[in-house]
Amino acid sequence: MEAANLTLRGPDADRFASAFVEAKAEETRRSFNKRGVRNIHRYRGDGFTHVAYERGSAHENSWVVVSLLVEPVDEETATVVVQVGGGGEGPFKLEEISPRRLLEGEEAVGQAGRFATVLEDVESVCSDLELSVETEWESETEQDVARTLQRKIFDS
Repeated sequence: MEAANLTLRGPDADRFASAFVEAKAEETRRSFNKRGVRNIHRYRGDGFTHVAYERGSAHENSWVVVSLLVEPVDEETATVVVQVGGGGEGPFKLEEISPRRLLEGEEAVGQAGRFATVLEDVESVCSDLELSVETEWESETEQDVARTLQRKIFDS
């Protein structure tokens, strides 16, 4: 399981969950083989929104589950907990991760690669909404890999 805590700031922070779901729905419509995203669900609770979906590998018959818990803090701030997890076999086998493989691309690194892609998707929606993103990493991945992910996604 990979996880990150994010704080979003900006006038449209309250729109993040809806914008993220819309972006994923559009991705599903554009997919020829429907492998990118499937079974997206949104639950609006009292003071939070939970978004969950499955994300597949284009080259392997494997899926990971992506979960985002979005909680408004105030009118211009929201927290987002991102969790990505998959099976311990095939391309999502976390034990085979290394910083070198991280730089080779998403398909080479399995679950952590999917985690990086989900964070890129979050960053893209935040960019569209002109939200700033602060990160606090909580992950089972080695700290040097987490720092590499952070630099690759948010510091580039």
